[in-house]
Amino acid sequence: MTPTSTTKSTLPDAGALPRRFAVGAAIAAALGTRAAFGEPAGAVRLEANKAVIRRLIEGVQQDGDFDLFERLFAADYVDHTPFGGFPPNRDGTRAIYRMFRAAFPDWRAVIHRQVAEGDLVTTHKTYLGTHRGAFMSVAPTGRETTFDVMDIMRVRDGRITDHWTVADGAGLIRQITAPAR
Repeated sequence: MTPTSTTKSTLPDAGALPRRFAVGAAIAAALGTRAAFGEPAGAVRLEANKAVIRRLIEGVQQDGDFDLFERLFAADYVDHTPFGGFPPNRDGTRAIYRMFRAAFPDWRAVIHRQVAEGDLVTTHKTYLGTHRGAFMSVAPTGRETTFDVMDIMRVRDGRITDHWTVADGAGLIRQITAPAR
């Protein structure tokens, strides 16, 4: 008796594929790239760009790795919607992240969705943190806070070059300045 398989392979018969495709797929599979699964190179680049932004959120914003910040942000980075009057460049963005981390030491983000198109990555997220340090001249309150943010970041050659945002900063300020209940 010979063993039989109850599942049918979804891979096309190698004889049915053009030789160049079969060779390319074999090389991609050997290298472990997603292109081995028929995903175009552009889709792989989009996923790589999204990963850059996740590294920013997890490594810099949440964990405070400012060496990583230096590697992720291009020298000519521009923040097109800077927060609170900070300069619209790397120095301003670095200062914003440091200010948030000092005021909300447990600052973290929940990413709800991320969409990439071309060299742009849009991320919808909610930031959470406990107000334990001064923030925008407001003394620590110990309050748990949340605020929603939609960012668009341009990623070129693995580095962030531009940023635009819509954030509920007013909602955050209301949370830390509202009278205690």
